[in-house]
Amino acid sequence: MTRSSKGARPAAPREQIESRFSVILADLVARVPGARAAALVDHQGETVDYAGRLDAFSVRVAAAHMRIVLQDVAQREGQAHAPTSIAVRTTRGGFAVYALPEGYAVALILSHRGRLTGHVRAISAITRILADEVGWPAPAGREAQWYAVEVVSDALGRPRGLRARGELVEPLDAIGRFETGLGWRQRGWRVRFSSGVEAMLVREPGGFWYADETPTPPDSPEKPSDLRRSGGRSDRPNKGQTSSRPERH
Repeated sequence: MTRSSKGARPAAPREQIESRFSVILADLVARVPGARAAALVDHQGETVDYAGRLDAFSVRVAAAHMRIVLQDVAQREGQAHAPTSIAVRTTRGGFAVYALPEGYAVALILSHRGRLTGHVRAISAITRILADEVGWPAPAGREAQWYAVEVVSDALGRPRGLRARGELVEPLDAIGRFETGLGWRQRGWRVRFSSGVEAMLVREPGGFWYADETPTPPDSPEKPSDLRRSGGRSDRPNKGQTSSRPERH
């Protein structure tokens, strides 16, 4: 899932076994220009899992602080006006945190060159992947929802199909280009799948593609992952109890 670029710094040594969530977070780091690390944290600010080029302690501390800030602002503003994300710039870099269901959040640590905005599609796609993985309800809201997709292009760079698991599974027709709402080095197309469904495709820096529709409804995992399986001490409920809360580390 995660792509690497030439000259990219290797990931820092891990303190826990790599899980499905660390793979998803590593994909997010690759998709956001200037991202140094990402963490999935619970409502108390404790890290479930993380990925990136920073040491685990630095990531945990930064993620905990950002989660607490998001919670404090939400309590001050009230549920109806609670923010779904907060971004902060410092002299040494940037930090952003995005709210998830059940009090969880994704925290991003950015370099001093990393932008605080422009991550909408990457965050939307990764949030959807996490929701599918854990069994949370599909993200809802007024903002457009995006899917991470792999696109096959022709010699001129125009999209010709979607690829899954290395095989061309869905041909498409490029109806035309669009530029509205696009950022630096982003390209957009209006396309039509063979099913007749029309969608917007956007290519962002790094060769990452996003679609606001899919040819068919995305498959849900056969069994949602337990966020507590990422390693470390288990907080699983006793027999007879049920809980969808992730495990802290």
